[in-house]
Amino acid sequence: MDKDLNYLIKTLLENDVEFVLIGGFASVIHGSNHVTQDLDICAILSQNQLLKLRKALEDLHPVHRMNLKANVSFNERPLPDEEVHNLYLQTDAGILDVLSHVTAVGSFDDLKKNAISVPLFGKNCLVMSLDDLIKSKEAMPRMKDKIVLDELLKIKKLKE
Repeated sequence: MDKDLNYLIKTLLENDVEFVLIGGFASVIHGSNHVTQDLDICAILSQNQLLKLRKALEDLHPVHRMNLKANVSFNERPLPDEEVHNLYLQTDAGILDVLSHVTAVGSFDDLKKNAISVPLFGKNCLVMSLDDLIKSKEAMPRMKDKIVLDELLKIKKLKE
């Protein structure tokens, strides 16, 4: 399968994985022109949610991407008793990063409070609010984040 991040979002939604869409996709939903090459979400990484995530991704052959040479399947790790804060996965549909905390904004619950609900693929998808996106981009040192930040600030000004 070619990289298809839309398919990845659809799969997560259809399998009732509870998440807030963050990063580049959230920026695009708010009006950014910058295309992203991966899918970033924020979620509670409880055992129940990990099981839903595994079920959702099982046909996409997810492996932990921070050490692709080790070829560790997401179906094998983390173990049931392992505490998980972030997952960085390579799937047949593309890269999926699952964070439990977003810099300068907070946890899944913090993001969920301000998130907007957007209809996607016949489901409602929670998307990080524009204000939270701006806060997170302000805290990032990378030049690409600063470029998106400038665009998000302009979008916010137009919406006021």
